[in-house]
Amino acid sequence: MVLQVGAKALKKRRDELKVSAESVEAHSKDDAATAGLLLFYAAECGLKERILFRRGLRDTAGLEPTHDLRRLAKDLGLPPAMHSALNRLGSCRLHSPAGASIALADLHQAWHYGAKLDGDSEREAKAALRALITWCERD
Repeated sequence: MVLQVGAKALKKRRDELKVSAESVEAHSKDDAATAGLLLFYAAECGLKERILFRRGLRDTAGLEPTHDLRRLAKDLGLPPAMHSALNRLGSCRLHSPAGASIALADLHQAWHYGAKLDGDSEREAKAALRALITWCERD
């Protein structure tokens, strides 16, 4: 069963998750994964809230259940300036000799399960997530 959530709840949760991510980063420099996960879900909530608003939908019942931020952004028709943020998210790499890339739709899983990410790549991904959140706040 998929939980159905309204736009107001998504917007509130976006804001709560963003604040929580900032708090984690301020108080625990060694916990980049938790901050990244919170930012990912804040961006997801923000994008879904904007889709509901633009489509005039009451809740997420009319949306396909997904964590794919690229798909959500495509549904919104983000402006060209936001495409660079999405491109940065698509190039997040694991911290390993091979440095395998992580698909944007799977980035939350990497943070969720504690996969070690390349430091620069992780910083870029978090900056991109913040850019998406800011866009949602201003849209």
